[in-house]
Amino acid sequence: MKQKRQNMIIYGVVIALSALFIVLGRNSLSSFISLADPSVQYCRALVTQTDDTDLSPPNTGGDRMYGNQYLELRLLDGKHKGETVTAENFIVADSYLYPQTGDTMIVSVDMRDDGALYCKLTSFYRMPGILFIAGLFVVALLLICRRKGLRALCGLVFTMIMIFCFTIPQIYNGASPVWCAILTAAVTSGVSLLLLNGFHKKTLASVLSTCAGFGIAGGLFAVFSYLANVSGYNTQQLGMLTYFSTHTGLQVEYILFAGVLIASLGAVMDVSMSVSSAVNEIYNNNNALSLKELYKAGMEVAKDTTGTMSNTLILAFTGGALASLIALTGYGIQINRFLNSDFIAVEIGQGLCASTALIAMAPLTALVAALLCTRRGRKSVENLGVDKQ
Repeated sequence: MKQKRQNMIIYGVVIALSALFIVLGRNSLSSFISLADPSVQYCRALVTQTDDTDLSPPNTGGDRMYGNQYLELRLLDGKHKGETVTAENFIVADSYLYPQTGDTMIVSVDMRDDGALYCKLTSFYRMPGILFIAGLFVVALLLICRRKGLRALCGLVFTMIMIFCFTIPQIYNGASPVWCAILTAAVTSGVSLLLLNGFHKKTLASVLSTCAGFGIAGGLFAVFSYLANVSGYNTQQLGMLTYFSTHTGLQVEYILFAGVLIASLGAVMDVSMSVSSAVNEIYNNNNALSLKELYKAGMEVAKDTTGTMSNTLILAFTGGALASLIALTGYGIQINRFLNSDFIAVEIGQGLCASTALIAMAPLTALVAALLCTRRGRKSVENLGVDKQ
């Protein structure tokens, strides 16, 4: 009965916070300063006919075709749904888009001065693929993790609501990116961990160590930013962000710092929950262990977890930047310029600061979890109303 009441409290808080962030998001949209052309609409279009007579392969050979492609499209939604239009698709190497008859595309639709529709291809319609892989993820999560999988899914939905309805609109409209990131990390980590395990001692250990790891990552990147002279003005989207800032008050300088905080949160939560859960299971199977023995056992788990997770972070940042790294290598840039470029400096800082934070927080997680499990921590746990089982 007590567990049921605790779950009702948690779900009630989550629903209330979700509603709050949705309302804040709607309010932000009402004062949202959009810099897009309101006359341009983006909709789906089916390719009904293609004319490839002006296409040819490059002189170097290969299967790809370049040049002008002429298309007949039927618009599938929007104000002009059902209408048939023609479009010219200029295929070049740096924006290769070569549709065939029967493909569904996303097109921009605008009205010319003479009243005729002007359509331009922007991308393939990729929602079927996205929905397929998202559905597969949900099914796998629910089949393997059962009830906990459902709770994790609720936490993921809540995180998305907060980021898209609160964090991004607030930062765009001029709020401090650093404080928005801190608030986002604190709320989403607390809610996700509570949804996963409820009011449990391993939840408390995970929340405390996650906050510590988050703070370490932020502090390290602040020091790195000062030493390496790196800020939001060194990002690839600088021109666009600077233009936005003149209209919305966007604080470009701190965007990069906020991004590092949010990016490191997932890995920090992963390590903290893995270690605290392992310590809890070890103690449940042998509650005669002393604080020192339990901490030692937790550290063995922490060493393996941080060892693999550090590689994961570095590989994740490298994988995201692989195309850029290959391009820089192809240009034959000298190593001194390569390592000191904005792009490489930012990637190195992000990866190493997050990885260092994981390494630093692992012993802390093992210690906090051991304290909460052993007799020395029972009194404080009971005072906090946390479930000891």
